[in-house]
Amino acid sequence: MIGMPLASRQNGQVFSGLAIALVIGIGAVLAPAAVGSVYVIAAVVGILLVLATAAHPKFAVLLWLLSACFLPFWVGVENPFYLPASSLAGLLVLCGAFVRNPWRIGRVDTAVLLFCALCLVCGVVGLSRPGDVTNVMTQWLLSFVVGRLLVQRAGLPFTYRAIAYIFSAAAVCSIVEFFFDWNPYYGWVVNNTQYLAWGHEQDRGGIVRAEWAFGHSIALGCALAMAIPIVFNCKFQPAVRAGLIAVLLGGTVVSFSRSGMISAVFALLLSLLFFSDKEKTRGRLAVVLVLGAIAWFAIPKILSVFAEEGRRATISADYRITLIDLIPSMNPLGLAKGYTEPSRGEFYFQGFKSIDSTFVLLGVSFGFVVALLAMGGVGWLTWRVVRRTSSAAAISVLAVVPALFTVALITQFGSIFWFFLGILSLHDSLNPDRKADPEAQSDPSRVDARLIGTKSTAVSNKIGLVEDV
Repeated sequence: MIGMPLASRQNGQVFSGLAIALVIGIGAVLAPAAVGSVYVIAAVVGILLVLATAAHPKFAVLLWLLSACFLPFWVGVENPFYLPASSLAGLLVLCGAFVRNPWRIGRVDTAVLLFCALCLVCGVVGLSRPGDVTNVMTQWLLSFVVGRLLVQRAGLPFTYRAIAYIFSAAAVCSIVEFFFDWNPYYGWVVNNTQYLAWGHEQDRGGIVRAEWAFGHSIALGCALAMAIPIVFNCKFQPAVRAGLIAVLLGGTVVSFSRSGMISAVFALLLSLLFFSDKEKTRGRLAVVLVLGAIAWFAIPKILSVFAEEGRRATISADYRITLIDLIPSMNPLGLAKGYTEPSRGEFYFQGFKSIDSTFVLLGVSFGFVVALLAMGGVGWLTWRVVRRTSSAAAISVLAVVPALFTVALITQFGSIFWFFLGILSLHDSLNPDRKADPEAQSDPSRVDARLIGTKSTAVSNKIGLVEDV
């Protein structure tokens, strides 16, 4: 009598399994004929990756970082709008960012969501170009969410070490590219406008600049510079820390990007100045010696290249300065006055075709209100760093701010920048801008234990919320 219900239940499970297997089998036969085997394989792999990233957030972080550093911008999906590899990876890991992971909205989150909402409204009401709004939502905001929520699940210690190793590996590859004149990505020919724009080498002063998978030497240099403060915040042996920083600096040098090299120097100086804890400055002398050695060998070569570049570099710098003439044409919201698009994909703002400034581009694309919101964020971030109440990610973001006045968020550098901004927001949500509070320090419920080291607290008034990781 007891065995009958159990047998019935087992039979039901068997029949259910057979039915599911039959459906899968029919689908496996019909789907390739209907949409093509390549799409079916891609869909299956995508589903498996979504499930894997939802279950393993550390794997998800690695997947996103590797896609950003080792897949070129022209590899992506064009319909219904362009999604580069980093955005596709972001969509795959998005499920893992929200699984059992509450999002407590902080002040940086609020500012970012307001920024993106204003851009979205401009697009919906027809004040801005749909492509610009798409980039904001599918590249910038998506990367921010990955940095804000997925890192919250994976843990800051793991994420920082992953950034240090993966970006250093990209730097090594860029150095190999420069000295051996070898970039495998130029052979990845894709029939789209992104490949036409970014899939070719750049020269300066008679040498070919390294750009690895980033599509542009400025994007490579600035992205590598952002990793330097992260290496400082990791608990490496002094020799290892100095070696990784040397590799990152070398990668920025072979890019021969003024913006990238200046950002790297800023990142290094800000880290040395504002990482005040003794444990975070171990190996400072080794880092300074490495910097001196790199400068001794690199500066003469850099000066000779820029001297050879001569007039061309001067024209480029002068052009960027004249972009400030666009400021009076900006509207409060939406496209600036004088915008013209004589043909599809070709546009001009008051006669300017290339807007090589992130803040000016924001102003002419979405209005000066959006640009001022971004500038206000820079002021707040500077105040936080100077007061030593911020994080390694904050120094990374601040270090490239000067470069943003002379370059837009091109290729995957834009996604990387917003990913770091997401980590910055995570730090800020755990460490509000206030003095150390002994009572709060004794309350372990204030912060997720996965995110911090054993000695750090959620309200430390030092720059590194996370103990050396």
